[in-house]
Formats: sequence, structure tokens, C-alpha cells
Amino acid sequence: MPSESDDRAGALGTILRAAVLLHESGQSTAMTVTAVRRLSHGLGQPAEVTPGWSTLTVYDPRAGGADALTAQTRPIAVNMRRVAALMRTVDDAARRPVDRHEVERALEEAARLKPSSTAAFVVACGVGAAALSVVFGVTDIRAIALIAGAAALGGLLRRLLATVTSDVLLPIFGAALIAGAAGALAGAVGMQVPGGLVALCPAMVLVPGPQILIGAMDLLAVRIPLALARLGYALLVLAVIAVGLMVGLRMGGQALPLTSPPAEVPFVVDVLAAGVAAACYPVFFSMPYRLLGWPVVIGMAAHALHWLATAYWHASLPVAALLACLLAGAVLTPVAYLKGIPFAAVGFAAVVAMVPGMYVFRAVAGAAELATHATDPVLLAVVSDGITATLTVAGMAVGLAVPSRVRDWVLDRRHRA
Repeated sequence: MPSESDDRAGALGTILRAAVLLHESGQSTAMTVTAVRRLSHGLGQPAEVTPGWSTLTVYDPRAGGADALTAQTRPIAVNMRRVAALMRTVDDAARRPVDRHEVERALEEAARLKPSSTAAFVVACGVGAAALSVVFGVTDIRAIALIAGAAALGGLLRRLLATVTSDVLLPIFGAALIAGAAGALAGAVGMQVPGGLVALCPAMVLVPGPQILIGAMDLLAVRIPLALARLGYALLVLAVIAVGLMVGLRMGGQALPLTSPPAEVPFVVDVLAAGVAAACYPVFFSMPYRLLGWPVVIGMAAHALHWLATAYWHASLPVAALLACLLAGAVLTPVAYLKGIPFAAVGFAAVVAMVPGMYVFRAVAGAAELATHATDPVLLAVVSDGITATLTVAGMAVGLAVPSRVRDWVLDRRHRA
């Protein structure tokens, strides 16, 4: 007959496995903490969680940390299907007692859920990059087709490399290299669109948006080590993308433009293209298709507000991004909570068209040029792009994170009560 200590260890082990699955599938840190509390309530086993970048610990607070279990983690992927499936059981545990074996079955079922199919992923890469190119002002149908083809080929390469290596940076570099080569090809055949812009659009589907947003939310929650780890990983990925772009462009004698005139895209075209992009990104994050309408509708509304803020209110890009993301965050925070899906993933999908990837990559390219050809115009361009990118990302992160922090504050008060 199992002893009380065996039962306690078994329940803690189940809670640990659930926390690891959520943590590694893109759930926000705050909601992972909430999920552990709900499971501990349903299982009758008090538990708290200490999430980190490489490890996650679940412990019984009554024992002063003596009863603790730790597992290795790698929170770099997003699989919203797994999160949504497991959160249904977590929500049940908040309402009624649950059997540990019931939770284990839910864990096994959630772990078996696969990412989006390769075909859907490749198509989403191509269509999403093409939609973003329209948002950025590309009108040449040949350039749009080249952008879509390069992004789709990069997506296929990423999936193929993922089957033979666990290195997360190599597939990203390969896809960025293809994007840069597409930009070089555009310049070689004399397209009217700058080769650098052609290269940037496929690279936008590589940006680690959920890590940036979850890292920002962790920073606001004063989870400093985990926040810095997430943001450091995101910066590393962005640097790899930039290097891949520059190498690919250099093969054709092209370079990322350090400056470019602002694109003037008609309101309807801008909003529709943003909606198409928002429909593609949930595929990257393996979102249940029944929930696809939320990021699309909210993304179009947020981008409409962004367009109005810049065109009529003459707001700067960071301010416009802040306003648009506040709208998206206010609507999607309760949706993500009620549907049990990772907020950072669905939030990023809705506002992806506002990500200042062009400014980030131009700043990196300019910094590389400073090493060999330092001039005042190049330095000014690097500083300007860097500040614009930083403030815009900060505005987006704050706009999306503030509603989430309000939700966490409400949940924490309920838990304390």
C-alpha cells in the first residue's frame, strides 16, 4: 500500500510534468504558475513552482522546500494545441477534485499532439511573408511572388533540418540565408523593389515574437533571470537572422538598406494584409483552427488603429504600436484566459505586422558597416534605427503585457483570498 510520502511524491511529479509541458509549449510564466496552483488544489497536494530557463522546480511549500522535484526544460517552442488541451484539465482541477491518473492521461494526450503539418507550415510561411510585404509597401507582383517563394522554401528547410538536428539556430540561419539570396536575385534581375526589402519580408516570419513578449511580461513581473534569458535568446535569434540576410545578400553584391522612405499603403489594403498575416502566424504556433478568428479580427482592428494613429494623429511608430497593442491586449487577454491558450503567441500573431523587424535588421547591418566604414551618416542611421526598434518593441510589449498583468493581479488577489 503506497505511503503518504509516496502519494505526495506522485502528485508532485504529476504537477511537475504538467508545468514542464506548459512551460516548453509557450504558455506564459504567470499562467504556468496559476496552472500549478489549480492542479495542486484539485489533487489536494499544495505546490508552488519556480520556473527557469534550463530547469523548473515544483515543491511543497509546507515542507520548506524539502519536498521538491526539478526537471530540465527548454522553453523555446510554441505548441498552442498542447497548452489548450492540458488547460482544460487544469481548469477542471480548479473546480473539483481530480484523480492523479486523470491528469496523467491528459498529459499523455496533450504530449501526443503534433505541431502544424509541414504543408500548412510552408504555405503559411509563404502567404504570411507575402502579406507582410504588402504592409511594407511592395506592389510589384514579381517581388511578392519571390518573397512568398523564398519564405516557403525557408520554412521547408527549417522543417527538414529539424528532423536531423536539435540545433535551433541552424534552421533559422538557413532560412535567413535563403531570404538574403532572394534579395540578391531581385537586385540581379532589376526589380523595382530594393533587394534588401525583398530579403527582409521572408525574414520577418523568423522573428521570435512570443519569446520577446513573454520575456517582457516576466520583466514586468520582476522575474529578472528568466526574463533576461528569454530576451537574450530572442536577441541571439535576431542576430543569426541578420547575419544570414547579410551573407545571402552579399552573394549577389547587395546589402541591407540603411535608410528607406516610409511606405504609403491604402487603409483597406493595409488592414486586409495585416489580417492575412495574422491568419498565418497561428499556424506557426500550432493554434487550434477553431480559434483562428480571434487573432485575425483583433489584428485587423489593431492595425486599423495603428494606421489611423500614424496617418491622421501623426503619432510616432512606438506610440502607435503602444495604442494598437493596448487594444489587442485588452481583448485577447480574457480570450486567452478563457480558452486556455498562450497569450504571448496569440497576441504576437495579432500584432505581427507592427514588429519593427526592418529597423532591427537595418541597425545590425549598419553596425557591421561601422566596423569597416565608419561615417557620420551610417552612425546616425544605426542609432536612429536602433532607438526606433527598441521603443517600438517596448511599446508593443507594454501594450500587450499591461492587460495581462492586470489579469494576473486579479487572479493573485483571488488566490490570496
